[in-house]
Amino acid sequence: MWKKGARGLLFACAAAFLIAGLNRILCVKSPHGVDQARYLYVQPKNTVDVLFLGSSHVHCNVSPQILWEEHGMASYLLTGAEQPIWNSYYYLVEALKTQKPRLVVLDMFCPARFYEDYQYKWLDQNLDGMAPSLNKWRAVKASTEIERADYLLGFPKYHSRYGELTKADFQNFVWNREQQARWKGYTPLVTHAGLTEPDVSHVTGVREMSDKSREYFDKIVALTRREGIALALISGPYLLEDSDQEVYNSIGRIAQEEGLLFFNTNTRQHYRAMGLDFGTDFADHAHLNEAGSAKYTEYLGEWLDSHYELPDRRGQERYASWEEQVFYEEESAP
Repeated sequence: MWKKGARGLLFACAAAFLIAGLNRILCVKSPHGVDQARYLYVQPKNTVDVLFLGSSHVHCNVSPQILWEEHGMASYLLTGAEQPIWNSYYYLVEALKTQKPRLVVLDMFCPARFYEDYQYKWLDQNLDGMAPSLNKWRAVKASTEIERADYLLGFPKYHSRYGELTKADFQNFVWNREQQARWKGYTPLVTHAGLTEPDVSHVTGVREMSDKSREYFDKIVALTRREGIALALISGPYLLEDSDQEVYNSIGRIAQEEGLLFFNTNTRQHYRAMGLDFGTDFADHAHLNEAGSAKYTEYLGEWLDSHYELPDRRGQERYASWEEQVFYEEESAP
């Protein structure tokens, strides 16, 4: 009898191992949200000092390599395409399982632009990289009313990808952990778009965030305070609309009320200070290209360094993965 039980257990273990391996091969890979979450788990424990949350306006615009080289900041971009603020909250909860950041930097673009309670367009980018857990289930429930089990498990969504597999699909294994840890979420864009510099200085109206966005913003504020983590709010340069600025006016007021700093660089004064050229430094209407991101990152780094007490980790052995970071150039963002 015990032999049959042993064989059954052995079969179950082999099946689980096979399914786990297939899952690693077939799961979607993307440097616009999925990989940012997935590679969080391979970062050395309790090494991320500056955790960025938010949209592709972060992972296309902010270079952790520059923050490291110029300031010794150990930063990580836990972001996703058009990341709703409720996903930012659950990403923060997930990060706190393995990291103790000193500063969370929250991108406010999506709360300013989007008002739907369920944003399905890039939902996979903001859920597929998370490991199954109670926290992921809560993120799924907040993010979608349909196919919740599929988003929780992942495998039912991409089990038929056999015909799409590339070499990259076979790199998601334990023997690649060191290489994966060297990627900090940055996805530089290499195209150029000639844009005309916007001017929203005339916009004085105020529009509030949606009720759901405000609820999760308050959750992030409460969680960071409870954990003793500083919180900074940002909005990077893009071709913003008047309605965005109306929400930023509201966010500026909320930041003052909460004792937070809001670094909205969408003004001509900031464009001049960082030397930003809308004719050459953008990949598209929403994202900087690699040259523009260097200018913005240097400017942002100086601001962070002057307003928050952040350690210089250069030369410390546990932070070797920040020394020679890897990144993956893209022609366009989602």
